[in-house]
Amino acid sequence: MSVTLSFRSPAYWELILGLIGRDVKTRYKQSVLGYAWAVLYPLATALIFSIVGQIILRQQTGGLPYPVYAYFGLLYWNLFSSGLTAATESLVSHLNLITKVYFPREVFPVAAVLSKLVDFGFGLVGLVPLLIVYRVKPGPLFLMSLAMAGIVVLLTLGWGMLLACANLYFRDVRHLVGIVLSLWGFLVPNIYPLHQVPKIWQGLYLLNPIAALLEAGRRLAFPQTGWMRAIDPAQGNLGSLWPYVGSALITALLFLVVGFVVFKRNEPRFAEYI
Repeated sequence: MSVTLSFRSPAYWELILGLIGRDVKTRYKQSVLGYAWAVLYPLATALIFSIVGQIILRQQTGGLPYPVYAYFGLLYWNLFSSGLTAATESLVSHLNLITKVYFPREVFPVAAVLSKLVDFGFGLVGLVPLLIVYRVKPGPLFLMSLAMAGIVVLLTLGWGMLLACANLYFRDVRHLVGIVLSLWGFLVPNIYPLHQVPKIWQGLYLLNPIAALLEAGRRLAFPQTGWMRAIDPAQGNLGSLWPYVGSALITALLFLVVGFVVFKRNEPRFAEYI
């Protein structure tokens, strides 16, 4: 059976939305707390980070309460890490559909990544009680900070399509991705603030696009606190971060194109490895 779809076709996006809906429902199906886990997971992790970072390591976040600091950053990190993991396994987890019906296979990693935006959205709702409890007022550019999350999604899509292909050929890839993400989590400013990184290394550190985008998102959302207070509020206190945000955007677009091209070139061979 052959179905011709292109990204310009409404049916193409209906298919993606259907896969997203199925993924989200399956993820929380037969769960007592249901969608609340999208809030409870980053909240529990933020609590652990607060105990380790604030109480044990005595890290200073410049006036922004540590739970808010960690929780907001974890929303970005979870969007990337869970999205990349899901995209990596997206082809393998849909082998039955790949062999029975033809349609553009990239819908699987795309839907896998975009479904994590649902968790991100619920996580933002969970941020509200924290802001009320700790009496934190978001900055005027809070919504602009969500653009950083958009770049994270583009980056995850590009890498996700490459890894989905690789994981179909070599099933060890999923395990390697898990190990890399476990280590990568320590290379973003969540459990510690950026100013704890020695200045001589900060430039190299911020070439990590996730670190740059996470820090930029946080500064745009909360520019009025402590050491992050904006010199020019109109700039959202990004200052010298702008070049790294630009670098992250270029990297995201580059890998999105490369990932799509590699994916489509390998698509005719997928059935051979099932």
